[in-house]
Amino acid sequence: MGDLANKLKRYRAKKGLTQAALAEKLSISRKTVSSWENGHSFPKFSTIIQLSKVFGIKVDDLLKGDEKVIEHFNKQDKQVRKDKRILKVCYYLNTFLLILSYVNMFKPFGFHSSLISLTLIGNMIIFFSQYSNWKLFKKKEQLTRLVIGFFLFLFLNSTTMIFNVSFQRTLVPGDAIAIIGASSGEFTLILFITISWTLAVFFRSAKKNK
Repeated sequence: MGDLANKLKRYRAKKGLTQAALAEKLSISRKTVSSWENGHSFPKFSTIIQLSKVFGIKVDDLLKGDEKVIEHFNKQDKQVRKDKRILKVCYYLNTFLLILSYVNMFKPFGFHSSLISLTLIGNMIIFFSQYSNWKLFKKKEQLTRLVIGFFLFLFLNSTTMIFNVSFQRTLVPGDAIAIIGASSGEFTLILFITISWTLAVFFRSAKKNK
């Protein structure tokens, strides 16, 4: 058992808190606190800061002397920096692919490549799998903006079907199956473009991470 585990037990007892009471203050489960105190896992650094406030001590008082914990946070910091770089690259790549998707939609000079759509989808999957600041959207105001923005982008992008000459040419008069097929394909592309716009507008904070 490391020094941090022992310190957590000692400071918790000094404050007269049970594991359940401490867990409630941190909005976590009692099992998580138990895991820390048994040395099976470590708190996140943001939680370490919360713990220092609950115990009325400095962060250094918890971390000092435990090389294993310091090494853990150094590795964690490197991983966080790596994830932020990936997010930043994906964000800018999304902007580039978004522009290409409109080219793909209107097919100027007959240009068309399904690879653009596939790359856009793959890039968005990577972005959302790496994105961690979901608590931002727990705020009702921010979530409302996201939902309204998504449907606004969806509506505006859907109007392109009306004046997209390239799409109109694929519609065969009297052939309902062909019309449904072409419309479904076009709307699917529009849906992905809409998600891409939503990412670009409401997740732009990702590009600011250093």
